[in-house]
Amino acid sequence: MERISEGDVVAAVGPVDELIMREALKTGASVDDLRRAVALARGPLRVNETVYGALPDDLKRLVDLVSVVNDRAA
Repeated sequence: MERISEGDVVAAVGPVDELIMREALKTGASVDDLRRAVALARGPLRVNETVYGALPDDLKRLVDLVSVVNDRAA
């Protein structure tokens, strides 16, 4: 699987600061992982600890980063 690029992150969540971008890229996530993280961060499963707890650590990190971006935009 191809890893996400800066363009993928911006397309999925909008402009982000350097720290968020660097941390998102560091996860090594794929585009599919990024889509899943966005869906989880924006959907009702965001607060579901069972679903969140079952995610791999890198995907949890990506969900957390997307959540930060979403919270700042709200």
